[in-house]
Amino acid sequence: MTTLKTMIALLGCVALLGTAVSPAMAEKKDEVTETAQAEEPLPEATSEEVEAMPEAEPLPGPVEFYNSGVRRFNDGSYQDAIADFNEAIRQRPDYAEAFMFRGAAYSRLETWDQAIASFNQAITLDPTFARAYLLRATVYYELGNTQQALADIQEAVVHDPTLVEAYLYQGFADAQSGNAEAAIINLTEAIRLNPDDLNAYILRGFAYDRAGDFQAAINDFTYVIQNTRASAVAHLGRGAAYYHQGNLEAAERDLDTAVRYIPGSVTPYYNRSFVYAAQGRPRRAIGDLNEAIQRDPDFFAAYLNRGVLYSNITDYPAALSDLNKALDLQPNSSLAYRYRADVQLALGDERAAIADYSAAIALNPNNAELYKLRGDVRQERGDISGALADYNQAIFLRPDYTAAYAARGLTYADVGDNQRAYDDLSLVVAVQEEAVDPDVLYQRGLSRLRLGDRFGARVDLEQAAARYLETGQAEPYRRTLNQLRSL
Repeated sequence: MTTLKTMIALLGCVALLGTAVSPAMAEKKDEVTETAQAEEPLPEATSEEVEAMPEAEPLPGPVEFYNSGVRRFNDGSYQDAIADFNEAIRQRPDYAEAFMFRGAAYSRLETWDQAIASFNQAITLDPTFARAYLLRATVYYELGNTQQALADIQEAVVHDPTLVEAYLYQGFADAQSGNAEAAIINLTEAIRLNPDDLNAYILRGFAYDRAGDFQAAINDFTYVIQNTRASAVAHLGRGAAYYHQGNLEAAERDLDTAVRYIPGSVTPYYNRSFVYAAQGRPRRAIGDLNEAIQRDPDFFAAYLNRGVLYSNITDYPAALSDLNKALDLQPNSSLAYRYRADVQLALGDERAAIADYSAAIALNPNNAELYKLRGDVRQERGDISGALADYNQAIFLRPDYTAAYAARGLTYADVGDNQRAYDDLSLVVAVQEEAVDPDVLYQRGLSRLRLGDRFGARVDLEQAAARYLETGQAEPYRRTLNQLRSL
């Protein structure tokens, strides 16, 4: 959200235009001049010399340099602005506003250390300078020091409870850190202080979306759209909220509008690709991702998602190419390794699939699904001990992971450990009830039979046969009937 930071910096600085040297400072300067003249009197000039003298032009004072710096800052001439602020500070070393504005200019040049040093000096000169705290917070946020950024924002609010931009930025920081509820509270306060600030509605809309209150998000974005000629960001946000709400038609309309408003941006195309994918139009989704990649050839997420879409339509070579590119861009992406492993498996390269799942696990060792997926490949390759170890770890990480219990139970059944197979598969049946996979019922039936429970085995096998018939699985259905005949 660099746009928000830029907006805050401008609002904070423009408000200082017209700041003047205090009358006390001006009087003191005049006294010093008079004292110097008294100590070293000069001979009086003749009338002819006075007439010949050119009229002296007054030298610019600190306020003139300060205001010139403000104008140059607003024109984007940050180096020239810094030169003006330096001169204002040289002439008036206690000019807190000039230090603050110089920090803002350094921030635009991303000269972070000098920006912080200037903000520090402004705050030292005026410990109640709310806008200096706010602008220093934006630098700390850029540097990844979220804790210090939030501390500065809170300090700004202490010194100026009406500083709308502080609530805006705190709401933004809360949303970015995942605390959507706190973001909503801060942004609502910003709206209370300034009901005409549409930026607050936009940010609150995104916070509501993240909190799962999609209708509230839609309402905020709609308010912005109704009160401005064209807001691509509001259409973008409302499109995302409609998508999350499941209203794909409305989402597509809003994102179409966003594409028209900002045709050079990657985000509308990227977001619309999700809508097309959800509508079952993968090639349209791929087309949007092509547009996004054309505009940003290093767009990691676009390559990742396009790779998944290519995999879904079984274009595995294209999927592999995209996922390789994604890993070139972000070598530490556990998700990219996981998706590439899926493609490797589809291409029949089980060894490469296991290597990629292992790489994903090394980067994300607490992801139970990765262990289960690697266990499945190991089980297919006959590595029973390796498969059971993976299923055990998946269950350890997620004790309610029924798919891992089912896989482990089926593996126990394959190796003849009937009691453990029965225990795991019974847990799955109890949890999934009517949605249970018929393979689970079939294998539990066989385990029951081997444990001497012929009646229980018949019940499970009959239910499995009915499920196979419902789902059109002819061969498993015939196999189950043969088992029932043998009872």
